Amino acid sequence: MTKTNTTLLLGILTYCSIGLLGCERSQVATSSPHPASAAQSVVAKPEAPQVARIVFVGKEHACDCTRKTVDGAWAILSNALGMPATLPVDRLAIDTEADKVAPYQQMRPILALPAIYFLSGTNGVVDLLQGDVTSEQVASALNMSK
Repeated sequence: MTKTNTTLLLGILTYCSIGLLGCERSQVATSSPHPASAAQSVVAKPEAPQVARIVFVGKEHACDCTRKTVDGAWAILSNALGMPATLPVDRLAIDTEADKVAPYQQMRPILALPAIYFLSGTNGVVDLLQGDVTSEQVASALNMSK
């Protein structure tokens, strides 16, 4: 055989092999007894835990920059919760109430202030927002419970 004939023969064999593999896959896919139930099991998501309370960690003796960020986040959170607040909120200061903040830091560490812990009824962390937060982020964290 010449080199051209060998290349042509290998090309034809490759093409047929791919075609056969494709046919086998389609037969396997169509032979599933309950294709709809398989799709439903993939789509089903566990229900998100509900936010039962919020812990807002700021700093009592903060520099101007941190104070501005903490006050801004507090205003956004207060606005999102309404008056009176729809959820209980504990406000803690990391510099003066470190012992009260420690359990939350063990759940998820604080990397920036403020830290806003959204907690479930079993005190699990549903979400944690830190630093410069937006009203959209707070709304999203609160909607995770619905």
